[in-house]
Amino acid sequence: MRWVAIFEDRKDSAAVRAVQTEAHQAFLRAHKGKIRLAGAMRQAPGEAPQGGLWVFDAESREEVEAIIAQDPFFVHGLRAACRIMAWGTAPGFEDVVL
Repeated sequence: MRWVAIFEDRKDSAAVRAVQTEAHQAFLRAHKGKIRLAGAMRQAPGEAPQGGLWVFDAESREEVEAIIAQDPFFVHGLRAACRIMAWGTAPGFEDVVL
């Protein structure tokens, strides 16, 4: 099943991001089989990240939650909020491979 996690960062979190970026990126690479796509979200290209979006292939919401709970950005308080939603493919996009 496919899941999406949408993260919102704390407004005062630039220092956490700076310190934890390398560990966060290593974490994402280590979970590449379950996290199919991941990236920061910004108001416009080149601006500071304000959150992120991950696409998962996982069996359950609980599995997604367990993975997120280990992310250095989450552990060290960068994230203000996280929404997890089940996600289905729109008709006509079934052949797109992530």
